[in-house]
Amino acid sequence: MSSSYLNFLRKAHRWLALLLAPVFLLVLVSGAMLAFKPMLAETRTSTLDVPALIAALDKVDPQGQASGLAISGDGRHFELRSRGAGPAGTFEIASASQSAASGFDFFGFALNLHKNLAIGAGALVEISAFAMVFIILSGLFFGLPRLRNTLAGWHLGLGWLGLPLMLVTPLTGVLMALHLGMPSLPRFEAADHALPLARSIEIAAQQADLSKLTMARGFRRGATLLNVQTSAGSALHLVSGTGKLSTSTEGPGWVRMLHEGSWAGAWSGLVNLLSALGLIGLLGTGVWAWWQRRRQASLRSHASGKPAETTLVAFASQTGTAARLAEATANALRQAGESVMLASLAALQPVEMAGFRRTLLIASTTGDGELPDHAQGFVQGLQNTPMQGSRFSLFALGDTRYARFCAGGLKLRTALLAQGAQEFLPAETADGEATSRSWQAWLQRVAKTFALPEITAGKVALDQDLSLQLVARTRLDNPLDADLKPAWQLRFRAQNAAEQFRPGDLLLIRPTPEAAPRCYSIGSSSQAGNALIDLTVVLHGHTAPDGQHVTGLASSYLGRQLEIGTQIEAQLRRHPGFNPPADASQPLILIAAGAGVAPFPGFLAERRKQPGAAPVWLLFGNRKRAGDFYYRSYFEECLAQGVLSRLDTAFSRDAGNSSRLPQRIVEQGVELLRWMNERNAAVYLCGGATTLGQTVRTSFLELLAQHPVAGETPEATLARWQAEGRWRQDLFT
Repeated sequence: MSSSYLNFLRKAHRWLALLLAPVFLLVLVSGAMLAFKPMLAETRTSTLDVPALIAALDKVDPQGQASGLAISGDGRHFELRSRGAGPAGTFEIASASQSAASGFDFFGFALNLHKNLAIGAGALVEISAFAMVFIILSGLFFGLPRLRNTLAGWHLGLGWLGLPLMLVTPLTGVLMALHLGMPSLPRFEAADHALPLARSIEIAAQQADLSKLTMARGFRRGATLLNVQTSAGSALHLVSGTGKLSTSTEGPGWVRMLHEGSWAGAWSGLVNLLSALGLIGLLGTGVWAWWQRRRQASLRSHASGKPAETTLVAFASQTGTAARLAEATANALRQAGESVMLASLAALQPVEMAGFRRTLLIASTTGDGELPDHAQGFVQGLQNTPMQGSRFSLFALGDTRYARFCAGGLKLRTALLAQGAQEFLPAETADGEATSRSWQAWLQRVAKTFALPEITAGKVALDQDLSLQLVARTRLDNPLDADLKPAWQLRFRAQNAAEQFRPGDLLLIRPTPEAAPRCYSIGSSSQAGNALIDLTVVLHGHTAPDGQHVTGLASSYLGRQLEIGTQIEAQLRRHPGFNPPADASQPLILIAAGAGVAPFPGFLAERRKQPGAAPVWLLFGNRKRAGDFYYRSYFEECLAQGVLSRLDTAFSRDAGNSSRLPQRIVEQGVELLRWMNERNAAVYLCGGATTLGQTVRTSFLELLAQHPVAGETPEATLARWQAEGRWRQDLFT
């Protein structure tokens, strides 16, 4: 199936279900109620006194307003239903008196709700049956059944495993609407009005045996339908409004019996109850999963005033620092009396920003001077959105050790100015450890501009202090090969054994008190039961102007100088933008070169604890297969166990078989795009911004140019993946 058709199918599946969810819920709940009817049905043990019934009807319903009746199993009572102000309740046949058992007609109410939504909307119910069949069948194209304890996992697993059970009721509803598999009704003369129930029963009794009559109700075109139990099943009698009788002995038909759960008494009623409950479960998990995704994609608080009177605090955060600063900014302004709304740029459209009184932007920089992944869509939307009248001030986070200091935030500023927005305060940049002080100073300038008293803003905990002990260090490369960079896996134990961390989180370590901290990606997970924090460290080096080879300060300290058992102080920085997805049903494509593979052993460790999780594809590149294939035995073990579904490698200095990752991506391009477009996979890209980030991006753009998604340019497709959180990157220079 083509990716464009699958995308259309997925959208139709989702939005049709959301649009009709209230109708589905009413139909399914009422269907569950009606499933009890065959379970509680009484067996007719006596014959009906038809003349007494007619006399009772004449007395109870002299004006002929009743629309239907049902005879009790003992043949002594009847339940009467009426539209409008007509008589209703349970009556004794012999005395025509209302029985003490009369009251709420449970099954009558459920049937009216099931067939007409209790408002005469029978056509909408029929449409919903067609839609439900389409939604169930289209869901089969979105993945195979997998057992996993997530909303999406339960939704997909329930849909597959319960498919025959849950398809039967809506499918038979469709067949009934089309009158397929139903008994052939006898022909009858149409009339403007139906006869009263008593007269219809009287006419039928003159020509047929009604001693086992079970029900009578108004039918279409002025006829009355009577159902009579027979030894062969049942017989249907139609009395036209002109007083003529027509009879069919074909019974209700297998379609109706399947739909009503009457084909095997109580057992078939139980089957229908399970079917209805399963469909309610599908509806609930589907809507709730959509709502969760919507909330996650639209992180924003509510303002107390109108947008034109409100300050918007918007953030673009990769590791969570910008988000925490934005939240602290919003809280400080609220305490000073401002009407404030807090939002992620991923949750905003540029046109919304233009409607606010003013905007405070807090943006970080990632990779090779780029905005965080989730903010890319906002910048792309700016290209076609005039921003005249929008006033903003930018606080940009960065690190002066990198050439493109604060480039991501400054790109956002440039894009806003190009569309006509104006700065009410010059942009402020913050460098590494000085971020908190710079933010405090910027916030006071904001307060002065807003004519607010001095704002009290507490210190924002950007990173969490940890006390660690090095417990193991393992060489990852072949130490006898001088052509390779030395590499190690380091394992630390936190002093606080309850410390929580996930793959992709960052550990900041200072090699000396005077040096700036270095960030290392964590490759283990407390969620997977690992109490040790794993790092991957590759020895860096360069040639000094005097020709001397100089090794990296931090990598040399961690790889060669730090002794086993030594205690060190470090900081843990959450990095939610590069943690594995919470939904284990999402396939993953992990792409890494060299030390960029650091977080991915932890990704697999988490998936290992989630039986039936979606497939994972790892593409890894380095210099030599026999020399620096980091974590080779672990990855091959995961591959053998099915935790890792595919493993593709590229080694640039293997004699006679050299290759690079972009080459592998092109070779596997069709399958990679199938994973992205048809299986809703997410790419996690980790490595050098130039050596890996740019080349992989270029390779994917070339693939998308050869196999485009309908209606999108390659750049637009990649931007959409980023906006959907399906293209995540942690790049370093």
